[in-house]
This record gives sequence, structure tokens and C-alpha cells, in this order.
Amino acid sequence: MNEQTSDPHVDLHRKMSLISMMAPHPDLLYKEAVTAPGGLSKEQHPIIVIPDNYRLGSLTDDEIACLFTYFAKIHTPAEQKRGFVVIADRRNDTWPATRSALLKIREHFPAPVEHLYCLEPNSLIQKTIGAGYKQINGYTTNGYPIIRFLQKPEDIPDLGLVSLDQLPPSLGGPLMYDHKVWCEHRLAVEKYEANTCELDAESTDLMDTMRNSELPNEPNAIDEMIKDQLILRNHLKTDINDGIKRGNALQECVLQYDNRTVVNLEQIPDRMRNILIIRECMERLAFVEKQFDQFWSDHYPMLLQCQQLRRFEVKFRQLFPTLSDRLRALKKFHDKIEQAIDAVKADDLDDIISDIEDLIPQAKDLLDMGRRLISKRHYADDSIRPKCRELEDTINELETKSKFCNEKLHRCTELEDRMTKAEKWCHEGMDRLSSRWLRHPDAAPADLARDIDQFLAQSSDFKLDNPREFHNYFKTHATQEMNNRLPELLREFEEVKELCHNRRNSLVPQEVDASGRGSLHSHSSSRASTVRAGSR
Repeated sequence: MNEQTSDPHVDLHRKMSLISMMAPHPDLLYKEAVTAPGGLSKEQHPIIVIPDNYRLGSLTDDEIACLFTYFAKIHTPAEQKRGFVVIADRRNDTWPATRSALLKIREHFPAPVEHLYCLEPNSLIQKTIGAGYKQINGYTTNGYPIIRFLQKPEDIPDLGLVSLDQLPPSLGGPLMYDHKVWCEHRLAVEKYEANTCELDAESTDLMDTMRNSELPNEPNAIDEMIKDQLILRNHLKTDINDGIKRGNALQECVLQYDNRTVVNLEQIPDRMRNILIIRECMERLAFVEKQFDQFWSDHYPMLLQCQQLRRFEVKFRQLFPTLSDRLRALKKFHDKIEQAIDAVKADDLDDIISDIEDLIPQAKDLLDMGRRLISKRHYADDSIRPKCRELEDTINELETKSKFCNEKLHRCTELEDRMTKAEKWCHEGMDRLSSRWLRHPDAAPADLARDIDQFLAQSSDFKLDNPREFHNYFKTHATQEMNNRLPELLREFEEVKELCHNRRNSLVPQEVDASGRGSLHSHSSSRASTVRAGSR
């Protein structure tokens, strides 16, 4: 349809101009100075009738021009271009008034007049003077056709251009026409047309506004935008549906004639024209609704995607700095462990890890949210992907480093404890060797040997019997300070053990033969050298 492909603002302007044209003359249509009963010539020219009621002569030139323009413009542009057939019924008029009316038609009718018929005055006096008036020059200027003067309506069909069935009863035809009802219907249809064009223009403007609206950066703002646009959309849909309902009601009203529904609209062509206009408006409203629904089906998901994106971005801005801060805290704690294990508190690491354990589920939920947005082909995919990568890398690093720091602290603490106990054991062993385990009359050699055995048994608590295993277990976690202390400690530890074994053997020589001492000495030396090599 032409209306569906044209600019709705142009159509609205045209309809409103037609309505505003008659606004200064509210009663002009009802005077029945001009009528359009709806008939067509054989060449499809609309028929305009000037009734025989003297009213045209009582109008001013402005009113006549307004009336003729209105009746021309209520027809389609194609009909206006084809031109009109004008029938001036002047049978009860005078020739001077008839001539004036014909000149008014020539001067003020805005569209082409293809045929102009005049039913001439038929009173005896007017017939007597009619011949002279018909010969007066001036009727056919400006390209107007020759006026065909006829004595009775039955002569119109005889000319072969207009059929009798296209004429109203006043001209001997069968078309039913009531001018008062025509005016009421016409004004109602015009208003309905204007409302339809207004809704079409409103829909177009609303789509343009929504399409060109800048998407907010804050979740609350996008929430408000979605809320507002949903309200506008629902109002438009309601107005369109109400418009279609009004069209059905108006159609029912136009179809009523003498309290019954008209079946054959061909007998009332003016109403047929109104029905066609109403149906065209209803089709246009349906098209407007469909067009807006198609737009909304693309626009609304984009709004929801923007809403999801803004929520994702806000959560990312709130969470990621905290994750980064906890990661920095982990790295700082790791550096402290490297510097001095005795200056580090396990509670501090527990607090950091506790925070991380609370943050990791939130970060993973946010990462899942970002991945869902990507999987749905989000329009901001290029913005979401880098943030997801940052989240994933940070989560992995937090989990890895927190586990590493926890293990490092545990092993360093364990190592520090074992080294401290070993150092204390070595010092105590040297003290005992120099004082307590010397031969003297008050101490039996067997008691001293037993005391040395008990002391040597304490060395198993330090778990330093396998230097290679000891070194592999702690090599990735020992601090630099520990690595500096450990070789000397292991050397001292082996020496103290060897001295203790030698002292014991000297106290109870009969329990160990020479080969045993040699084997013990060789084994101890081998352990010491292995520890030194491993620590390096």
C-alpha cells in the first residue's frame, strides 16, 4: 500500500492540512453547496455534483475555493490527476446565477475538469432567455472543456460518458445518498485517518529515538532506560490496538443504513469509499505494529545485553581490584618468607587465604557470567573477552600462589624447627662430650654408654638420616638464609654423631670390634660428604 511505503510525517501533514482547511468554516460542508455522491464516469473520473439549492451563490469566493479544494483533495492523488466530471444542477436557478456558478467553477476548482455538464434553468422565462446566455463567451477559458447544457438528467447517460447507475436520486440515478450522514461519516473517517497517520509517525519517531539513544554506562541508568522504553512500547501497542478497535467500530457505523446493515455497497459508493479508507487505515496500523515488533525484537535483546554488560562491568570493577590486591599480598608474603621465616606469622597468611577463598567463588561466578555473554554472541564481545582472560589468569595465579605460599610456609617452618632443634642438639652434644661423658670413678661406663645411646636416639626426631631426601624435600622452599646455614649444620650434626659414637665405643670397647669401628667411621664420613654435596 502507498501509505505503508510513504513518509508518515508527510501523510500526517496532508491529513491535518485537510482538516485544518475546514476549521475556519465548521458549517460549510453541511450547507450542501457541493456533494460527492461517489459515482464514477466510464473513464473513472469522480463525479462532483452542484445541487440545485441556491446555496452556492450565497457563499463567498473564499468559501467556494475552500469547498472546491476540499472536495478535490478528499480523492486520491491518482483521481485528482485524472480529473473530474462536474454536474451543475441549475434547473430551478436563473441564467445569471447559473453563469456565475459556472464561472466560479472555472476560477476556483483546483483540479482538472474533464467534463462539465449543466442542467439549464427550465422555467418558461429562463428557457426564453437561455439561448442568449449560452452563447456568451467566457465559459471555456484556461483549457476548460466545452460546457454541455442539458435540459433534463436523463440526457446525461445519453452522452455515453456517465452511466445512470452512477448518479444520485436527485439526477435520476439509484445511488443512495444522504448529505448529512455523508458529512458525519466523512469527518469521522478523516479524524481516523489523521489518528492513523499520527500513530505511524509516532512509531517512526519512537523507533528512531530508541535506535539513536546512547546506552548508559551505569546499571541503574540502563535499568531506567529499559523501564521507560517498555512503557513507551506498551503505550504505542495499546494505542495501535485501540485504533484497530475504533476502525472496526467505525466500519460497523458506516455500514448501517436505516438501522440495518448494508449488504450491497455498490448502491452507496460514498460509503464504500469510506469503508475502503477505514480498512486501509486498519491495515496500515497492523503494518505499523508489525514493523515496530520487528524493530523491538532486535532492540530489546540489545538493551538486555547492555544491562547484563553493565552489571558484569560493575562487578568486575568492584571485584578485580580486590583480587589484584590479594595477589599482591601473596607476593609480598612470599618475599617476607624468603627474607626471614621467623618474621612471618602464619595467621597473616591464613587471613589472606581466607579472603581468597571467599573471593574465588565470586570471581568464578563472574567469569561464568562473562562466558555466558560471549556464548550468546554479545555485541560487546571484544570488551568482555579481555576481562574474562584477566579473571581466569588471576584466579589461576591466586589458587597456585596461595597453595605454594601455604606449602612454602609450612615447609620453611618445619625446616626451621628441625634446624633449630638440630643446632640445639649439636650444642648439647658438644657440652656433654666435654663434661658429662668423661670417665670418672663415680660413673659406670655402661651407664654413660646408655646415656649416649639415648642422646643419639633423639637425632631421629630431626629426620636428617637421609640427606638426599631431606635436600629434595626442601630445596624449592628453603630460604636463602636457610641454604646458607644448612650445609654447616649438616656437617656439625654428622661430626657430633661421630664423636658420640667414638666416645661410646671408647667407654665400652668390648662391644665393638675394630672392623665395626672402621665401618661406622666410613659410613659417617660418607653421610657427611653426601649432605655437603646435596646442600650445594
